[in-house]
Amino acid sequence: MQWCIDNDWQVYIVPHQIKKAKIAIRKGGISSHGKDQYKDSVGTIHTSTEVLGQKVWNSHKEACIELSYVLKQIREKYS
Repeated sequence: MQWCIDNDWQVYIVPHQIKKAKIAIRKGGISSHGKDQYKDSVGTIHTSTEVLGQKVWNSHKEACIELSYVLKQIREKYS
C-alpha cells in the first residue's frame, strides 16, 4: 500500500509457533530497512521497533485476510 511507504510503516506477518502466525507493525521500518537500528551512508541513524499483535492466527492465510483490516486501522488513526 502506497500510504505505508509514504508514511514509513511496515505491516507484515511473522511465523508464531508451528503453523501459526501473528501480525507485526513497525513504524519507521522502511527508513531503518526493517531493522531496530540502521545507519545510512551519510551517517544518519534510523530506528524502529517491531510490535507484535496479540492475536495468534491459525495460518498464514488467515493472518493475510486480517492484514488489510489492520492497515485500514493504522491509516485512519495516523492520517
